[in-house]
Amino acid sequence: MKNFKYLLWTFLATALVAGCTDDPTYTRGAEEDPNTYGVYFPTQSSPTEVEVSSADPLEVTYKVCRTRYIDAITVPVEVTTSDEGIFDIEPLFFGPGEKETEFKVSFPNAQKGKEYTCDIRIVDPHYISIYGPNATSLSFSVIRADWVPLTSGDGSTNKGKWRDDLISNLYSTNSSGFNPNPEIEVEMYERDDKPGLYRMKIYNAAFMEAMTGKPNFSYQSRDVYTIIDASDPDKVYIPYQNTGLSLLTTDGEIRIASNVSENFSMDESGNQYGTLKDGVITFPTQSIMLELEKHSGVFYYGNMSGLLRIQLPGVQAPDYTVKLTKHEPEDGVVNIDAAFSDDAKLMKYALYDGVVDDGQASLYAQDLDAAKADPDTFDGSISESGTIKIEDLKTGKYTLVGCIYGEEGGDLKGYAYVSFGYVAAGEEKEIDLTYGLETSNEFAGQGISSDNAVKFYAYGSEIESLTYGLFRTSSISGQSLDDLLDKQGTELSDEELENLNDGHFSTMLTGLNGDSEYTFALRVNNGYFTRTKSQTHKTTGTFNPGLEYYSYSDYLANGSQPSLKKLTGTTWNYYAINLMDDEPEPVRRRIGEVTMYEDPELSTSSQPVVRIKGLSGIDFTSGGEALGYYIPNTSMFSGYTGALGLYADGEQTTGIYLGQKTYLGFMPSDGNGIYFSFGMFLGAVADGYLYVVTSPAAVEQGLMFSYLFTGSVYDLFSLTMEMMLVDPEKDMGGIPAAVEKNIALMREKIRNGFRPRNFVELPEFGGGQPDMPAFGGREAINVGVNRIPASMPTLKRAEAKFSVTSARTADAGTEMTFKRIGKKVE
Repeated sequence: MKNFKYLLWTFLATALVAGCTDDPTYTRGAEEDPNTYGVYFPTQSSPTEVEVSSADPLEVTYKVCRTRYIDAITVPVEVTTSDEGIFDIEPLFFGPGEKETEFKVSFPNAQKGKEYTCDIRIVDPHYISIYGPNATSLSFSVIRADWVPLTSGDGSTNKGKWRDDLISNLYSTNSSGFNPNPEIEVEMYERDDKPGLYRMKIYNAAFMEAMTGKPNFSYQSRDVYTIIDASDPDKVYIPYQNTGLSLLTTDGEIRIASNVSENFSMDESGNQYGTLKDGVITFPTQSIMLELEKHSGVFYYGNMSGLLRIQLPGVQAPDYTVKLTKHEPEDGVVNIDAAFSDDAKLMKYALYDGVVDDGQASLYAQDLDAAKADPDTFDGSISESGTIKIEDLKTGKYTLVGCIYGEEGGDLKGYAYVSFGYVAAGEEKEIDLTYGLETSNEFAGQGISSDNAVKFYAYGSEIESLTYGLFRTSSISGQSLDDLLDKQGTELSDEELENLNDGHFSTMLTGLNGDSEYTFALRVNNGYFTRTKSQTHKTTGTFNPGLEYYSYSDYLANGSQPSLKKLTGTTWNYYAINLMDDEPEPVRRRIGEVTMYEDPELSTSSQPVVRIKGLSGIDFTSGGEALGYYIPNTSMFSGYTGALGLYADGEQTTGIYLGQKTYLGFMPSDGNGIYFSFGMFLGAVADGYLYVVTSPAAVEQGLMFSYLFTGSVYDLFSLTMEMMLVDPEKDMGGIPAAVEKNIALMREKIRNGFRPRNFVELPEFGGGQPDMPAFGGREAINVGVNRIPASMPTLKRAEAKFSVTSARTADAGTEMTFKRIGKKVE
């Protein structure tokens, strides 16, 4: 909005200057009609690329709005279509006082398999704002298409297999458990009017688990279909499309497309089609292009190893893969484990100096295979799963490249490689790293001090990767530091590693709380060894409850929860993150006040019920109050702690906002569905501080509610999280606070992907003793994600007392932080 205001001011200033010119070529633009109705097309909840099956109504409904809405009007439109007699468009009619209306577009005469386009424009200046930012036209396309299961020859299954060689070409991870070519089963469908046009869902939870080896790895995906056009078995290609998968919020979703003339303006001689042979689809190396949503027009090579493969249902393609896993050097030996697939029968290998990437390893493998007749080409071979023992080398870094065969003397079926560091017997190659945490007040003028920040510095040599995290000590008791770093660690970039190896990396970790102890965990690798270390740090100042993130286990006992009189007799300061804010980075901030009053109609002598006003953060025309059922000493909540069980439904909590019937509900972390009934709890976590968490009853049903939803079936008005009520007499301020690093990503997913497809009624709250272990302890959060550059420590001689503290060392683990490595197309 700020940018729009700036552009508008620039436009007006330019217009004033232009209005004074004597240039005879200048023509003043048309004047705005002062009585215009300001009709426009808002963001649509219905798609603009419509695909309808024969079983569904051949129609679509769109919205239209206006800014002047007193009179009843019918809006004149101009319509342009690709074919005559296909579209039947209802009049755009507004009743008296209607700000928004809907109109239906039907296409009963659409032929199956043919795409039609339609463009609706409002051009009469009496009905639109000529210079306003709102859209005055709507373009869409429709197609009738039926997808039927693509089954095996005996009809027993429609499950095929997809082996990926795309995502690992764009992103890399340093994890030894990372699978660059995961293969998953997928249900396949075929367009009944276009044999060979297939679709399947690929980039979902099953894919992420197969790739990362972790069943609960955090990612974002809209779980969309991927289309493959194999209608010509000799010219198979992937149409340009969105995968729906996003691994880094700064990149957005990943798009894919075959490098063929159907997708790009190019000479036909440059086409790189795949083929469908014996039920198996394969593609040439580097024939798939990858694009990032937020870097539109910049493409990266995909299928770098040529391993992208699709097996149709009932087809079992041979699998010639060998997975190589390195071990750390010990006593002049490096062991490399080789795990063979069923069809791989032989791997011949050679050793190269230095570290190479996948592309160079592929070229080495091809050169080795071309010279395989020479007995001196390879350094050795292995014919089944086992361990390759490497010794008698000079200390340094090497790469083992293997050529995989299905039989002795056969054709090359694939390749494998692994880079490693080797340390000769009797020599050492320990990690050269000096690091530490330092109290600093160099940014005290900006409010960043030893009360809420700490300086992290590091310098050394030959450091290849470094991952760190800063956790509240009380939240990580008994947990593996490597597991914490796997899930939440911050990995230094290539540029930061270069600075570290040049002797000058330092940053301030901000957003800490006063009078609190934190544990700093660090994992470092120098190409030879991986080590995990830790140290503790305590901030100065005073602890502020308003800066923390809480879970159900942090609730005070019911005897310390506020009384009903306290709840209803206080005007609470309300802090929350509203994902609908136009802030560049959403933070928990004060968004208003919350008041409560007891509802005499809903309350009983044994179960008080209050109405909560202000929790949505918007001003309703009427209604819109959440309900809270008092928890302490009530039989309904026996065994639970907290102040209120928050309740929403489709009737008592419904409000009117912007003329629309608006619902309150609870949205789970995955953004799937809006739920009614008891979705969240509100409880005291400190004196005068109340915090909203997912309801333990919902957890027992497998649901983790993160958001309070406020919206209609068409629009999302408010989506709040990390909600906190603070007694003004206890409020220490200091908010907004640092937030989790994935909140911006979640906001983008919710705002861009919002489709209120279903409103779900949770089972009524049954009470009874909860299974407390299911809720776990306090969640560990890496708070060291908000950084600002800082100076290095000053090195000087000084008189001081020295002491040595041993750092806790854990076994080396795995890293799961994604880092873009894609080879850009120049």
